[in-house]
Amino acid sequence: MPGVNNYWFVDKTISTGGSITNREMAMPALKKLGIKTVVDLAGGAESEAEKAATEKAGMHYLVFAINSQTLDPAPLDPMLKAISDPANYPVFIHSGNGHRAGMALYVKRVLVDGWTLERAGIQAASAGMVNDNPMTPTWWKFAQEYVNAHKK
Repeated sequence: MPGVNNYWFVDKTISTGGSITNREMAMPALKKLGIKTVVDLAGGAESEAEKAATEKAGMHYLVFAINSQTLDPAPLDPMLKAISDPANYPVFIHSGNGHRAGMALYVKRVLVDGWTLERAGIQAASAGMVNDNPMTPTWWKFAQEYVNAHKK
């Protein structure tokens, strides 16, 4: 995907990826793929410009920034609601390297879609939760703790 690191088509409702490296290329390309909503899990200084580019391309932009230092789970409840709402489909979920996006997919698959931990874990790894940076074990632990606290 031009302008997006680690883009991965998951299914007709969700795609994931890492950082947006070129908004002018990425946003029209995402729109052309039919993406309706862009979900940013990193937040930060680029969010306002990314929001403007997303809206200019005719898509919705939502930010649920999950800080990798504080690991506050508060953004996960509204994020899950947004990425589970068919009115927002298809969604593109992204973060810095894609680890948070993979984590979000894992949490959604288990808590919303009723998948097993193993099945969701395999897909999350495909979506970016791979052990290629020091934060990966932290994101796995964060996701598992959130799932365990919210599983019915």
